[in-house]
Amino acid sequence: MKSIKTRLSIWLMAGVTIIVAATGLISYSQNRHQDEEDYLAQRSSLKERLSLSLPHGVWQMDDSYTRLTLDAELGWSSVEAIRITGDAGLNIGRARSDNGSLRDMAPSETPKGDDQLQIPIVYQGREKLGTATVYLSKAQLEHRQLVHLLEILLEIVVLDVLIFIAMTFNLNRFVFVPLKQLQDALNQAASSDDAKSSRISQLTDDEFGAVARSFNRIVDRISADLAMRTSAEAQARQEKDNAEEALRQLVQTQQTLLETERLASLGGLVAGVAHEINTPVGITLTTASHLATATQHIHDKLDEGAVKKSDFQSYLDTAHECCELILSNAERAANLIHSFKQVAVDQTSEMRRDFQLNDYLNEIITSLRPRFKRAQTDIQVNCENDMLLDSYPGALSQVVTNLVVNALVHGFDEKPGGAIRIEAARVAGNQVGLTIHDNGKGIPPEYLGRIFDPFFTTKRGSGGSGLGLHIVYNIVRQRLGGTIDVASEPGKGTTFTILMPCIAPERQHKENVK
Repeated sequence: MKSIKTRLSIWLMAGVTIIVAATGLISYSQNRHQDEEDYLAQRSSLKERLSLSLPHGVWQMDDSYTRLTLDAELGWSSVEAIRITGDAGLNIGRARSDNGSLRDMAPSETPKGDDQLQIPIVYQGREKLGTATVYLSKAQLEHRQLVHLLEILLEIVVLDVLIFIAMTFNLNRFVFVPLKQLQDALNQAASSDDAKSSRISQLTDDEFGAVARSFNRIVDRISADLAMRTSAEAQARQEKDNAEEALRQLVQTQQTLLETERLASLGGLVAGVAHEINTPVGITLTTASHLATATQHIHDKLDEGAVKKSDFQSYLDTAHECCELILSNAERAANLIHSFKQVAVDQTSEMRRDFQLNDYLNEIITSLRPRFKRAQTDIQVNCENDMLLDSYPGALSQVVTNLVVNALVHGFDEKPGGAIRIEAARVAGNQVGLTIHDNGKGIPPEYLGRIFDPFFTTKRGSGGSGLGLHIVYNIVRQRLGGTIDVASEPGKGTTFTILMPCIAPERQHKENVK
C-alpha cells in the first residue's frame, strides 16, 4: 500500500467500480420498477379478460371452451394455475407442469404461487356463476431481475479487469518506468562519487522528460559544486595544516614566553617581531635585489666594452640611492630588534634583596621624571613608611615603569595635563596592595579583557608592540608571586591593583634559553 502504483490502481478501480455500480443499481432499480408495473398491468389485464370470457363458457357448461380459455391465459409465464369453482359442484382447473405442459388440476390439489387473483364470474351482470382463482408466481420476475443484477456485476468485473490491465500497462509505460529510471539515477547519484554518471540519457517530450532534464541540470550543477567543494576542501585541508602548524609554533612560542619570566628567549618573540620588521626587511630585500640587477647590467656592459659615462653615472646614482635605503631600513630593523631584545633581558641576572618600598618607588619615579616633565604629567606617590620587602626590585621597577609609561602613551596620548597616583599599603596576611591610577581616557569595555594578552595593542602602527602589559602580568604572577587586576571606565581613567606578598616566593631555577 506504500506504492503509488498500487494505491493509484486501487483508487482508480474503486472509483470505476463505484460509478459502474451506481449506474447499474439505478438501471436495476428502474428495470425492477418497470417489471413490477408490467406485472400489475398484466394482472389487471388478465382479470379483465377472464371476467369477459369465462361467464359465457360457464353458463353454457362448455368445459372445452372454458379449458381453452384457461389454457390461453396460462401462456403468461407468471400464471401457475387457474381454478374455477361454483354451484352444482363446478370445479375446473388447469395448471402448468414442471416440464411446461398444461394439465387438468385435481380438485384437492393446491397449486404453488405467491399471489392469488380472485375473479367473480358474473353472467350478463346479474347472476354470479362462480369464482375463478388465478395462482400467480413472481419467480420468473425475480429470476429476470437476478439475471440483470448478475449482468451488472459481471460488467463491473470486466470493466475493472480491463481498466486494471490498461492502467497497469499505461502507468508502467508512461509513469512508473520513468519514475524507476529517475529513482535509480537518484540512488546512483547519492551513492556515487561521480555525479555525472547519474545523468538520464533517455529523455521523452512529456512531463517526465522535463523532470529528467531538470534532474540532469541539477546533476551538472552538483558536479560543478562538488568539484569546487573538493578543491576547496583540499585547499582548506592545506590551510588547516598550515594553521595547525602556525598554532603549534604559536603555542610553542607562548610556552617559551611563559616559561622565561621576562621573555628571555628571542625565538619566543618572533611572532610579534615579524609584523614589526616585515616592512624594513622587505624594503631592504627589494632594494638589494634592484641593486644586484643594476650591478649585473653594468657588469654586462663592461664585458662588452660598451660602458658610457652616462651609464656609469646612472649606476652610481642608483647604487647611492639603494645604499641609503638599505642602510636606513636596516637601521630601522636593528632598532626594532634591539628594543625587543631589551624587553627580553634574562631575569636570572637580577638580584633578590631587601628594600624599602617607599624609597624605591620614589627612586623609580625620579628616574622617569624627565620624560613625564616634558609631558607635564603629575605623578604622586603615597606609601606607608617602613614597609620592608624581601623581593626583586628590578622586577618591581619594570612593572611600575611599564604601567606609568602605558598610562602616558595610551591614557593621555602623550598630551599634557595628566595625573598619576601611586598608592601602597599593607593588607591582611602579610600582603602589600599597590594601586596605580590615572585620570586618562580609560579603556573601552571590549578591550578590557584582552589588555594582558601578548601582542595585543591599539597602537601597533604607532610603535606599540603589545608586550608591555603581558610582561607586567607575567612578572607580577611569576616573579613577585602576586595578582594584578584592572578596572576602567571610558572617560574616568584606569586603575591597576597589584596584590603581592612582602616576601616573594623562591624562584625555580630554569635552563637559560640559548
